Amino acid sequence: MHVYSTSDSRTAALGTIAVCAVLLAIGANAAFTALGVGPPWLFSPPTVAASFGLLYRAVDTIAWRWSLLQRLGIIQVPVLEGIYEGQLVSSYQGRTLPVRICIDQTWTRIAIRFDVLPPTSSTSYSVAAGLGVDGHHHARLTYTYRNQTRPGVAEADMNDHDGTAEVVIDTTSGELTGRYFNFRGRQGTLALTRTNP
Repeated sequence: MHVYSTSDSRTAALGTIAVCAVLLAIGANAAFTALGVGPPWLFSPPTVAASFGLLYRAVDTIAWRWSLLQRLGIIQVPVLEGIYEGQLVSSYQGRTLPVRICIDQTWTRIAIRFDVLPPTSSTSYSVAAGLGVDGHHHARLTYTYRNQTRPGVAEADMNDHDGTAEVVIDTTSGELTGRYFNFRGRQGTLALTRTNP
């Protein structure tokens, strides 16, 4: 997975994590003092740092999906992870191919894998991405990818290549539409639906 940019500055969430870390550290120090464990100065700074680290990890992997944090505006990153299946229509001979996109996502990292379904001639992996909110319940995901072909299955003139895709995802219905182009001079459109959250 790689980091991705987003229209959400993440400032509100980082501030909330910092405040919670301080409150957690105060509580832990009070507990250590009550139990008579070590001098308080030994635990204060490490406890704040450890609390921040643990809370950040929990938000990055789990809590960022919570609808409560989304409704409060603390986190505004759309949840796109899942498996999408549908069709690709290429400008090359007007071909239509069945395809699948798998999105793995945390609050700060994402991985997008694109497969042309059997016979699988190639697979693409994202290398950079940007994500933004595009109106009510829609997210716009733009990413660059590196495509790896399968020799013996892919067409003889098809080689590994790079490209860019831009898709809009309806976060309510799971419908994904978009377009792509690659450095082979080909382009096309995408229409998929989320089949697995």
